[in-house]
Amino acid sequence: MKVFGLGTRTVVLAVLTAGAALALAPVLWLLSTSFKGRGDVFAVPPELVPASPTLDNYAYVWNQADVQRYFVNSLLASAGTVLLNVSVAALLGFALARFAFRGRKLLFLLGISTMVVPFPAIMLPLFVAAKEMGLTDHLLGIVLPTAAVNMWLSVYILREAFAGLPDELEEAARIDGCAPPRMFLQVMLPLVKAPLATSAILVFTLTWSDFLWPLVIMQDHGNFTISVGLQYFMSTLTSNWHHIAAVAVIASLPVVVIFLLLQRYFFTDVLSGATKG
Repeated sequence: MKVFGLGTRTVVLAVLTAGAALALAPVLWLLSTSFKGRGDVFAVPPELVPASPTLDNYAYVWNQADVQRYFVNSLLASAGTVLLNVSVAALLGFALARFAFRGRKLLFLLGISTMVVPFPAIMLPLFVAAKEMGLTDHLLGIVLPTAAVNMWLSVYILREAFAGLPDELEEAARIDGCAPPRMFLQVMLPLVKAPLATSAILVFTLTWSDFLWPLVIMQDHGNFTISVGLQYFMSTLTSNWHHIAAVAVIASLPVVVIFLLLQRYFFTDVLSGATKG
């Protein structure tokens, strides 16, 4: 095993520290701005740590700027999308991995090929279909299309996970008289917690941060998601950067919380994939 020298490790550590500082600087500045008063935002010289930190910005945007409604809309849409996406993807991934049927590989390749199609290319027909189904200005107009568009990302992750399970597990379950539905729910599904968590994190993040489709499908301000609401605030609050920063921090919290709750499963999946073969 090759061991790096002290000089090499110092250089690597310095580069990583500089990269981390560059990555964290905008986040720290955003967080700092959200606790500043209006006069402190444009203080010269700039202050990273506010002299008089305040929570008034959060109270204002939460109680008077419809952030509560936008936050709940995004939470419901993201949770619904994750539940629908992961549930269907788990079933489809299990079938593609464990069942042998004609056209299985072709179906998988066709599904994966849809991932390279840019969303703007299908947005118009998707909007027409959603409008004909009466899904405009409705959270289902976000949940159903977003779950479908990101379906094959989850299918790919879960298919690989199910395919990696030993055949002996399936054979033992069949010998015990376990039917395929019971085998899926009680034997196979508990063994792919890490891929399930990975899919949930990715789909939740994509749905929560999506701006274009909620902007197109929603017309009533009361149905906006937090990403669209943030853009709306930036156009109406103009120079009130302390309020905009508070909204941005609130909008970032659910993604951070979901990642912290599921990170052990996420990193377990990443590490297991890195050590295969």
